[in-house]
Parts: sequence; structure tokens; C-alpha cells
Amino acid sequence: MHARRLARSGALASAAALAATLLVAALAPSSAEAKLVAPHSKCAGQQNAKAPGAKQERALRCLIEYARRHAASGKLRPKSSLERAAGRKASDVMDCGLSHTACGKPADLYPKRYGYTSGASSWQWGENLAWGKRRKGTARQVLKAWLGSPPHRAAMLDRSFEHLGIGLRRGSFSGSRRAAVWALELGCRGC
Repeated sequence: MHARRLARSGALASAAALAATLLVAALAPSSAEAKLVAPHSKCAGQQNAKAPGAKQERALRCLIEYARRHAASGKLRPKSSLERAAGRKASDVMDCGLSHTACGKPADLYPKRYGYTSGASSWQWGENLAWGKRRKGTARQVLKAWLGSPPHRAAMLDRSFEHLGIGLRRGSFSGSRRAAVWALELGCRGC
């Protein structure tokens, strides 16, 4: 699992990157972070590894909204450009390995390529990546792992972000046949 934050302003680029590699199965949120995890009765499909991808993506969006609401971080709005960027990033990670620079592409290529930065005088972007197999790859387990990791939690709960996109790809990954690869793209324009 990886977390990354990149800031851009005008034509000049300044970047501050924070990356961490983590295994979803190894992380659990502390009791403080556990309060940010929605109850099992909310966010339909959050634990169903066999649920359709769109349902799992909706479940993760619901779980993130719950966590941000309970952390007083503000609401995120889905943004189609970030949704497309997240889907492509998850595909590239599935094809080339867990990295913010999957397939040798610059990390910030994805929000740029899909138009998120177009026309913006300034923008900020963050990214969380994760993968797990079977039940460890569900929306609930990924959210719990991100909450259990300070850099991932910080990116996900960052108050400056206004938009999100979620991508999920399933298939063979890192020696596992039934793996799920997740990409969370976060951003704000004019910030």
C-alpha cells in the first residue's frame, strides 16, 4: 500500500511526497481510528469480496465519507476525471506492480491525463494505493489498513481535498489469483 501527496501551483511545480509500503493484512487501526470505521450495517457490500466492482467502489466511497465525517474532515465529491484516473492507475498497478510510478509513468500523470488539472491555476493531489487477496481486498479491510497507517490516514482525511476518484481492478497480482488492487485519487483545484 502506498500514500503520496503532490502539490502543484501554476506553471512551477513543487512536490512534497510521502510514501509508505504496507501490506493490508498487517495493519489495524488504533481504537481512535477504529471509531472512524463505519458499522457493518452501513455501506452495503463493504465486506463482500465477491460483490461487483462498482458496488465495492461505492462501499469504499461510503466508508471514506463516514471516516471523514467523524474526523470533521469535510465531504468529498466524486469527480469523473479522478474516477477515470483512479481506474487507469489501478489497471497499471495490476499490470506493472504496486508503485506510484506504475509502468514507469510519473505519479501525477493520471490526474493530468484525465483532465483534473486542466485550466486550474493551482491544484493539490493525493493518492493511496492498496492490494489484498480475497477478504483482505474488500473495501472495509482496505479502509481499515489506510486508517492504521499514518501517511495513508493523513492523505485520506486531509481537509484541503475536495474531490475523489476510486478505482478497483481484480485479477492475478503478486502471485495471488484473486487479488484486488485499489487506487484512491484525491484532489482540490484552486487551493
